[in-house]
Amino acid sequence: MNLEFIESGPALLVSNTKDVLVLSDLHLGIESDLARHGIHFKSRSRQRQQKAIQCIRETNPDIVLLLGDVKHSIPQTTWQEYRELPDLLSSLRGLSRLMVMPGNHDPGIERFLNEGELLPKEGALVDGTGYLHGHTYPDPSLQGHLLICGHHHPLVCLMDDVGCSLRAPAYLFAQIRDECFTRGKGPDSVPTGCDTVDCDTVDCEQPGPQSLFSGGKKKNKGTRRKKKIPGPASAETDTFCETGPGLSVHEGMSWPEPPEGTMPGEHQRSGTRVLFMPAFNELSGFDVLKIVRSPTSPLSRYMDRLSCEIYLADGTYIGPLSAVEEHDIG
Repeated sequence: MNLEFIESGPALLVSNTKDVLVLSDLHLGIESDLARHGIHFKSRSRQRQQKAIQCIRETNPDIVLLLGDVKHSIPQTTWQEYRELPDLLSSLRGLSRLMVMPGNHDPGIERFLNEGELLPKEGALVDGTGYLHGHTYPDPSLQGHLLICGHHHPLVCLMDDVGCSLRAPAYLFAQIRDECFTRGKGPDSVPTGCDTVDCDTVDCEQPGPQSLFSGGKKKNKGTRRKKKIPGPASAETDTFCETGPGLSVHEGMSWPEPPEGTMPGEHQRSGTRVLFMPAFNELSGFDVLKIVRSPTSPLSRYMDRLSCEIYLADGTYIGPLSAVEEHDIG
């Protein structure tokens, strides 16, 4: 599995047997909401649409996955969203296959989507990786997988000794405790097989026993930084979930002790891991320290604080959470 960080998004390209470009939290129509609170400026939706198109053309993915909060207004749909959503979605599906994970700001989004584009809000496995917006408890079938999550809009705030500060979109990586998958759910509710409809079964290489981001020299190609998870080919077959409300299920990956010289926290990478994505909308952001200290979602409440690590939008490794806490500017 490869993860490529697209700084110009921010966006994430997840590559296994398919290339999946992930965009999270576009919040189309946020300007209308700000106007109701006395903050008035011209819509930037056209610029965000062009930025999304640029990311697609740069990466040429098999799938574009919008990871929730495509629109902004709740519970109603505003005139701005009615006017701008159809053109945005049409332009994206004209370049690649489109999938949409509904977020808490997306009531009514289904009226703008074609059949098979809407994924279940509790999450879905697509080409071996779990995806969910993050405002709900994850489906038990996602346990043991790497989860890509939106909703939290992480950004990092740093300050040096002379007072210069950095405030930038960031990725927050952490382990998730198993309780997140059992709270309010009995053991009988855990699925034992795939009930996904319209799935294509393909031969693929399963990721081997490696850490999430492999150690060694980092490679940077322009605004794209790739992290590769190498692994031997497997005789098993995986299920690529094409559409539908079900989940394809296979056994979770195991991760051994990494070699010396790997990044801090590598020894804790096992079980279910989550990568919180920054918002695509440049007006949305929430300090990673507040996400950890004042959790507001099931995933953030059950993440292991000691395993938390921070990455910038281009994939630059900032360090564990403790390194960011040293630069806490309040």
